[in-house]
Amino acid sequence: MAALNEPRYKVRVFHPRGRYPRARISQPEGLFWADEQIVFCVTLSMRGIPVNANVPYSEMDWLTLEELRFIGSIFLCELWDEQQLIFYPVHYYSPVINRKNLDLMKDSTAEAIRNLVIQGINGPNWGYQVAALQECLTHRYSLVEEDHVDLSRQSSIWQNIAPNDNLLLRGLSALLKSDMLSRYSEFFEEATITCFIALEASFRLILKRLTAEGAKNPNAKDAAKWLHDHFDKYLGFEAPLERYFQEFYDQRVMTLHPSSRFGEFPYAPLMIDDFYHLRSSLRSIFAYLVTGEHDRSFVEAIEKRAAGVRQ
Repeated sequence: MAALNEPRYKVRVFHPRGRYPRARISQPEGLFWADEQIVFCVTLSMRGIPVNANVPYSEMDWLTLEELRFIGSIFLCELWDEQQLIFYPVHYYSPVINRKNLDLMKDSTAEAIRNLVIQGINGPNWGYQVAALQECLTHRYSLVEEDHVDLSRQSSIWQNIAPNDNLLLRGLSALLKSDMLSRYSEFFEEATITCFIALEASFRLILKRLTAEGAKNPNAKDAAKWLHDHFDKYLGFEAPLERYFQEFYDQRVMTLHPSSRFGEFPYAPLMIDDFYHLRSSLRSIFAYLVTGEHDRSFVEAIEKRAAGVRQ
């Protein structure tokens, strides 16, 4: 048994229900592999020692903070107006490789782990997830080709996601969960509600950014101006809204509060496009907050629009 202060490598298998970049990403403390047959990641963690001691305990089975940082860094490499990346981890299955020094940068190591992952899925009955794991081997994975995603940014994004940045990690977690829910049409309402959590996280991150830049007690109007200055004005919007994502404010109240000043509603007043708009916009906002720059697809869209205006 590994000691509490020894490193261990946690394996996370992803379900074909998602959509992943066709890639093998090797970092000293993280490995991501995606081909038509299997998709998984490996992250380094310290057994028994949380990466962030200030987070509350939760009984929910979900990604560790190390996994969330690593997967989030790949997720944020998605390009604006391109195919969306959807990460769908298999729950209740996260085997551990108890090795002190595993060279994840070596091709032979990555290939050996891939083979072990497949062998492990074919091994003993894994209880609740036996069906999901078998689908990992019998269903073909949906992959996004490398020219439709910018993985050159992954390493720097990963380094810029601090393990104690609770707001960013919560926002990324919510977006990943919203994608998972959206794979089932009957849960689109819940997918949108989860986007509202990510929306709140992005709002608070922007307020913190404005405060760090010298703003005194920034509010929703200031956040709306930040959004306009960094995104909307490039897309042709002439003036900022009065509030951050103003078009969703009343809707969010009516969705999360069955009875409010707007009345009482038997179901949430949501549209399918609400999810797609929020999910796409928030992914771009989180990526910009982490990197300080727009992705190449957004820049190309701005340049094309500017050229069209000049003509």
